[in-house]
Parts: sequence; structure tokens; C-alpha cells
Amino acid sequence: MAEAVSGLETIFSRIVPLGDFAEPITGRIEATPQEREQLAELFRIENLESFTFDYGLQPVGTDGAHLSGDIHAELTQLCILTLEPVRETVKEAVSLDCWPQNKIASEDAAVPPADAEGLPADPPAPIINGRINVGALAGEILASAINPYPRKDGAEFVWDDPKDEDGEAFGPFAELAKLKPKR
Repeated sequence: MAEAVSGLETIFSRIVPLGDFAEPITGRIEATPQEREQLAELFRIENLESFTFDYGLQPVGTDGAHLSGDIHAELTQLCILTLEPVRETVKEAVSLDCWPQNKIASEDAAVPPADAEGLPADPPAPIINGRINVGALAGEILASAINPYPRKDGAEFVWDDPKDEDGEAFGPFAELAKLKPKR
């Protein structure tokens, strides 16, 4: 995860203790109505109708874990052109390594390998005092999956180039346009 979304640790915290962690751990987390309201405000969207994460944690090595699962969210944003509500469904598959925080912070920590397309893999998520904040991680993944430019079906941006009756451009830069050499 690149950078934590500020406030997620307090709004949507779901701590999973790993303990001795010899067997896989599975679970489901779901945001309460109050958490959804706070997350919608944090993500700057109109409404977060639902948010769930079905996850599994697999032990990796002696002290690591692999987090996988599926995020599902229903939300409403405003169209960037019409400002009308736009409903969106987010379905995001999760596959993330988790390492103890001291291994992530150490200078000689192994660099995560590249993914199948040769892009750098996501850095590992921290295991802090034998615990993983699955809720905060799910919130970060949801935040990055939300469409940054929601557009209502059929809405399109149309640009009319203002010209005067002679076909000449007018406006604040019209006089500068006249100085440009014609081709």
C-alpha cells in the first residue's frame, strides 16, 4: 500500500491477532452504517451504501502472512459533468503480503518482487505486535478502487470554440492569436 488514508485506523479498524498462526484464518468484515457515513466523508463521496471484505490469511514463513480476498462496495458519487448522482459497484480482488513491521523498516529488508507485468509489487502491509489491521487495509484498497472521475451514462463534455461572426477567435487571447504566423 502506497500511503495510508489518514483516519482509516480509527474509522474502520478490524484487528486480526495472528497468535501462533499455523492454520489459515478466514473471516468477513462489514462496515456499520456509522462507519459507512464516516468513510463516505473521508473518501469525499456522496454515500457508501455497503462495504464488505471476505478475507483469508495464510501463514508465510515463520512470521509473515498473505492476505487475500474480495472487497465489495456499493457507493454513490456525483457525476463530474452534470453533478447528478452516479451509482458504482466496486469489486476488488485482494492479494497482499504482510510482514512484521521491523522487517519492513529494516534497511536490508528484501524488496518485493515484480508482478507478472514487470511492475513493482505492492510493498508488504505491516504486522504490528502480531496483529494485522484488516479493516484499515480494506479501506485503503477501496479508496484506491473508487472511480476518480465518475460520469453519468450519456453525459459528455462538449466544447464550443467561441468565434465571432468573421470566424475569428475572440476572448482574452484573441489578440495574441492574431500574432501567430498563419500556415
